[in-house]
Amino acid sequence: MHAIRRFRRSGAVFALGAGLLVLAPHAGGQPPAKEAKAMTAAGQVKVGVHRFKMETGKLYLVKVEANGFTPNVGLRPAGFISTGENFVQGDTFQAYVLPRETRDQRLTVLPNTDDDELDTQLFDYSVTVSPIPMAKQPLLDEKSKLAASDPPYKNPNGTGDRGPHKAFTVNFKAGQVYIITVNADNTRELDPYLQVEGGGGKVLAQDDDGGGDLNSRLFFKPKRGGEHRLIVTAVGKGTGGFNVKVITTVAGAAPADEPEKK
Repeated sequence: MHAIRRFRRSGAVFALGAGLLVLAPHAGGQPPAKEAKAMTAAGQVKVGVHRFKMETGKLYLVKVEANGFTPNVGLRPAGFISTGENFVQGDTFQAYVLPRETRDQRLTVLPNTDDDELDTQLFDYSVTVSPIPMAKQPLLDEKSKLAASDPPYKNPNGTGDRGPHKAFTVNFKAGQVYIITVNADNTRELDPYLQVEGGGGKVLAQDDDGGGDLNSRLFFKPKRGGEHRLIVTAVGKGTGGFNVKVITTVAGAAPADEPEKK
């Protein structure tokens, strides 16, 4: 009997201990935290993709007119020429292309993701690619060398002074498109910097690396015709050989009357 009582007492103690173990997590009165659930959604993405064959020796004007959204436009592999102005005005995208090789270019159009009101709607747009013929002969194509002995550039207006420079005089026509490039023989030695001066030495345009690989390139459309100066200098104190070239559209050339449209 005593043995049985002892067993019952030890069993009661064990049961009480087990009950404490079971109740222990809730002892503070707080239920266990619920695991956070992932939020999911499904949707559709649509990007307009077009291919246009572009040829060297031509300048192209690409225009995308969107209906109710701000277009985000890309072009590979050529890319667009910076003109110093915004590519997008309202719902219209407009930019120039000067291909380095004759081949198909891949043009993509999609809405600007900052347009919150778009939601899941699909909108229409049109793409126009207009070739503009270029003059067969460059207006200027000259090899030269920037040396430490060249005079430092002093702007007549008292701003934009730089190191040694070379100056080239060209005659521009108002409204004509000019593409000016300065390519260094060795960009490790010379990082060219290009400026265009108008009357009285006023700096009308300038560029550092617009030509890629540290070279300079400017898309220039003068508001006034007449004599201009191209200033070739360097970033830092670099010197070395370079080529300065100016190509232009055929006089009076405008986008083709019947552009390729997709």
